[in-house]
Amino acid sequence: MRIAGAVIAIVFAAVAADAVTIVPGDVAVTMLSCRNACVATPPPPTSYLLGHGLISKSLRSGYYAAFGPNGHLFASNGASVTEYDTTLTAVQTFTRPNGSTAALTVAANGNLFVMSFGGVLTIYSPAGAVLQTISLPFTGNAAGNLDLGPDQCTLFYTDGARTGRRYDVCTQQPLTNLAPGPWNAVRAMSDGGYAAASNSTLSIFDAQNHLLRAYTPPVDEILALAFDSDPGFILLGTVRGIQRLRLADGVITDSFLSIIVAVAVNGEQRAASAPLSTGIPTLSPALLFAVALGLTALGWQRLRV
Repeated sequence: MRIAGAVIAIVFAAVAADAVTIVPGDVAVTMLSCRNACVATPPPPTSYLLGHGLISKSLRSGYYAAFGPNGHLFASNGASVTEYDTTLTAVQTFTRPNGSTAALTVAANGNLFVMSFGGVLTIYSPAGAVLQTISLPFTGNAAGNLDLGPDQCTLFYTDGARTGRRYDVCTQQPLTNLAPGPWNAVRAMSDGGYAAASNSTLSIFDAQNHLLRAYTPPVDEILALAFDSDPGFILLGTVRGIQRLRLADGVITDSFLSIIVAVAVNGEQRAASAPLSTGIPTLSPALLFAVALGLTALGWQRLRV
């Protein structure tokens, strides 16, 4: 993901970590914290754990974050990934054998998926053992975006050229690319569709790459996406903060000031793409035939009058 240069002062009050418990609906965000000017080599990003109302609960360091099915938080500092339990106590650290972390996600069975900047995917068991190493189709050597679909086989990701891609990790075969971007972020939906962000536009596609709906909220460039614990909302990580967007009407309901790198939600509930279509519904052949018969009968009745 590209991070736009900015000069932003950020002042937050963080609660002590030992007084915090992760609960469903909590949001983890990682951001650049620039107390002075952001320079070419910025200081390490920081991670905040937010409550469901996007109120700061605690602070941890890290570049990328994801929640596991047990509510544990996985945070990367680039060279490794650390797992924290629900009290934000470090459980274990996963060493990165294939370069710096560009993105990560956690499967329903607890397996950890970590993608390097060059597109090398490493899959770890919940105990930290390396299960597989896969070289994904990948263009460029920049940070990408990673998500595992509900079927637990389809990997959705973006590469350094901001191309949206799909890959079947179960058969280790490339799948059809996503609709042409360029995309900063992609998130799988519950029915095979996906949400993708480019600049400040959020687009919803079905599994066949048909555009169903596009939102253009008054936000800055979107760099990260995660569905809320309420499937009626999606979180937008932008260059100036995180916003919660209501999918029904595109209204922003909550926000948090920061420069976002990644967003994760504990207990994320993925929306389905189909109900979000704003297109004209397609009539079935049987219904079309019935309509035609009705119009024909009406025509004959008028001719007889």
